Amino acid sequence: MGGPFHSRLFRAVLRPSKTSALAALAVVSAASAQTSSLTIDGYFDRGYVQTNNTNNLKDAKAVSSNAGTTTVGIKGSEDLGGGLKAGFSINTDWSEASGQTQDGTAATSAQSGFANSQSFLDLSSAQFGTLRLGNPNSEILTITTSVASPAFSTGVGSAYSSAFSIHNGFGTGTTGANNIFGASSVATLGNSIGTNAGQRQIRQANTIKYISPTFAGFNVIVANVQKNDTAGLTTGSGTTDVAGVTEFAANYANGPVVVGFAQTKVSTGTGTYANAALPANASSTMSILGASYQVLPVLKLHAGMGRSSSSGITAGITTTSTVVATYAASATQASPYDATSYQVGATYNLTPVITLMALYAKVDDKSVQNVDRTMLGLGADYNFSKTTRAYVRYDNINYASNLASFNGSKQTRTAIGVSKSF
Repeated sequence: MGGPFHSRLFRAVLRPSKTSALAALAVVSAASAQTSSLTIDGYFDRGYVQTNNTNNLKDAKAVSSNAGTTTVGIKGSEDLGGGLKAGFSINTDWSEASGQTQDGTAATSAQSGFANSQSFLDLSSAQFGTLRLGNPNSEILTITTSVASPAFSTGVGSAYSSAFSIHNGFGTGTTGANNIFGASSVATLGNSIGTNAGQRQIRQANTIKYISPTFAGFNVIVANVQKNDTAGLTTGSGTTDVAGVTEFAANYANGPVVVGFAQTKVSTGTGTYANAALPANASSTMSILGASYQVLPVLKLHAGMGRSSSSGITAGITTTSTVVATYAASATQASPYDATSYQVGATYNLTPVITLMALYAKVDDKSVQNVDRTMLGLGADYNFSKTTRAYVRYDNINYASNLASFNGSKQTRTAIGVSKSF
């Protein structure tokens, strides 16, 4: 039993018998099992959350994911030899009743169906890096949530949640348009709406991504989605026009220091874009520079600086004089996306089982509408184990922080729950 694999197999073949044949099969099976793997992992989060908005129509109470996104992943990998590996990752974000709300409104298949999160195929070389094909998460999402604000993920208190984002412009993950680019919610700021939440670039189908090997803690990532401009050729109720995407990221991790930069540019052509009425012949660029520093074993500081810009956008926003006194009544203002942002935070391990966290983020809108927003997030975890915790989350959002308060301009969320990863 202590000899090489080929010696054991050779002896089994020379002494054919039922026992030796079974032994040979077992050896081959064991060798094969060592070169490939299949795993299931995920994160489950459920808690009570209460939303209080200065527009009472937007108040809500629910049980949902509040400290992260509930998701299940199926991952496989095979060692092809010579430093080459093939692998895949299929991920699904889960919600009860397939996302159907209490009033019976059903979610779209893109929101609630199998593999609605990032899914991709990898071909990796230890020497040359990784080629990733499919629908992977964007590097903007990764750096914003894992480096610039690692404690809050995409939940309550995050600078990259459905209620608040550090970016303006085009984005993905909008309601009813998962993985499809949609116009920013900044484009509507009405008297009773107050949804100046910003936009998120989460992931995009048809992505070709290259991830370089890591040298001295440094690596680079480039990605592309080809633009299709077919002059409005329709397929069913939509079109085959697809916005193009280019992405670049650079990361550095060495000891207590982690730094990441990412930039994503979305461009449209001359075609008709049915998804959330994207403008033709326009572009939207998002960027983030994030960093974290482990000052002490119990204290981590993290921060980020963002930028959003656009070109070729002529569509405007319609507001009323009751919202912004400087606007003419029912006037339409040109609204190219132009904003800068920053976020600063800290994570502190008060005891071996209690973690405290805080984050402050601000978006400075430099476009014509000039509507800024701020967010303060607070949180605490009680860690029962490495994979199970109880949590408390709170955030306070001002959707028009540089303007006089109006109906719907402010919101707070308070959540308490339990999460389990595996």
